[in-house]
Amino acid sequence: MWLFRLLGPVRLERDGREVPVGTPQTKVVLATLAAHANEVVTLDRMAEELWGHVRPASATPQLHGIIWRLRRVLGRDRIETARPGYVLRASTAELEHQAFRYDVACARGMLARGDVPSGAARLRVALARWRGPALAEVRGAAHLASALDEDRVTALEDRVDADLLLGRGPELVGELTNLVAEHPVRERLRGQLMTALASAGRVVEALDAYAAFRGTLVAELGVEPSARLRDLHTEILRGTEIPRGTAAGRHHPTAVPWCHGQGRNEVTRLRCSGSRSPWNPGSTMKMRSLNPPAS
Repeated sequence: MWLFRLLGPVRLERDGREVPVGTPQTKVVLATLAAHANEVVTLDRMAEELWGHVRPASATPQLHGIIWRLRRVLGRDRIETARPGYVLRASTAELEHQAFRYDVACARGMLARGDVPSGAARLRVALARWRGPALAEVRGAAHLASALDEDRVTALEDRVDADLLLGRGPELVGELTNLVAEHPVRERLRGQLMTALASAGRVVEALDAYAAFRGTLVAELGVEPSARLRDLHTEILRGTEIPRGTAAGRHHPTAVPWCHGQGRNEVTRLRCSGSRSPWNPGSTMKMRSLNPPAS
């Protein structure tokens, strides 16, 4: 069985053994065909992934030559001519990125049904398929690599949401700190870090995380954080007012940030008793205060 691997360095395998593909340009074309397997990929699309807007005069002959070389490796029946381009025929089992997406879809279904432990475990299986940044070691294919990496980060955010639901907030602080440094303007990750810090009793740091994020957004993009993140900040801020004579950190919020559904921009609400997510519009449940009950 063939295996087309895009979740990391581009690899082509047959029966578990790597098959040499050839030049970096050949890998870009193979990755483009595999990412859109069983669909027509135009020569224009391949050229865009290879060279962007500035293309050589020989772009079309070069692409025909690359397809010829790929057919020598895969067989002519694998890559069909379909005007105005070509179609790579492959089953879902042969496409690493499709297996990843299937795992993620199954996990989101489990989360939507309230089976959080199973959903979190399935997301870990999906994320374990990654071997590095999408299409690593290949120049070009920036649009394709960006789309695949976005799928990975969104699935990672879903996994963090599930772990927060399972009460693992304090364990996530280190990981989320690194992720926020890697994605400084990604709001969902910032909200998750704030929630994890608050759940660990590190309220001042949670508020500082918001302030740093707001400063970055205003300075670099000229926009304010969303209402959801501002609501989360307000809830954490209110919870810092610890009554005298009580011990801070005895009671923490169990807020769960937003969870994506099957679509990248779809928001699916997970209902959890005793908690309210400021990321989920329409939720009527309130986040628990950080304050312990007065004694």
